[in-house]
Amino acid sequence: MNDFGEKEEESLFIKYLSGFKDPLILMLLASAVISIVTQQYDDAISITVAVLIVTLVGFVQEYRSEKSLEALNSLVPPTAHCVRNGSKQDILARELVPGDIVEIGLGDRVPADIRLLKCTGLELDESSFTGETLPCLKQSDPVVATKGELAELTNIVFMGTLVCNGHGRGVVIGTGYNTQFGEIFTLMESEETPKTPLQKNMDKLGKHLSLMSFFVIGIILLVGFLKGQPIQEMLTIASV
Repeated sequence: MNDFGEKEEESLFIKYLSGFKDPLILMLLASAVISIVTQQYDDAISITVAVLIVTLVGFVQEYRSEKSLEALNSLVPPTAHCVRNGSKQDILARELVPGDIVEIGLGDRVPADIRLLKCTGLELDESSFTGETLPCLKQSDPVVATKGELAELTNIVFMGTLVCNGHGRGVVIGTGYNTQFGEIFTLMESEETPKTPLQKNMDKLGKHLSLMSFFVIGIILLVGFLKGQPIQEMLTIASV
């Protein structure tokens, strides 16, 4: 299929809750619960506010990343001018397959990677691929790229690029993820916000502290239980 699939949409609330899976966040929440049980409400409020702020920042970053993917996906046109059975017809772009004949003209977004069969004054905005600010003039003669650069492939038009002038006809050679646009989309899907060395060290420290804290708290509660100490007193000691 000539599309990038549709992920199951999660509610914003569920996406926000996913930020609470971090071990350090879980440890802080446990500390807040213990503070409430021991009636240390000021500490509980401070810890809870800090956790909400941290998880909110992470949620906003993930939300922006998803919106970037949606904006990229919007560059793919919903329909295409396809020639089938000798007649031109408008079909859904996601129904295109390699070998289809497609026509493009002024103002069209290219619905797939297409090798041109003929064209007249065809110019496209390929800045998203090549970085060139000026429109790229296309032609239908065979071309051999010497350095593998996209700018040299003047007989191919790429999915998502915009026709600035002229018109042309060509055969589909790549759809969906098997296009230059698809490669960029895949990279953005798999890309995560890079973490600094400090953030990586903090993640490791948080995991170690979480394990150690739960282990020590468990030992304190077990010893207190065996000695018959009140549970509230044991929680007070553990929270310290």
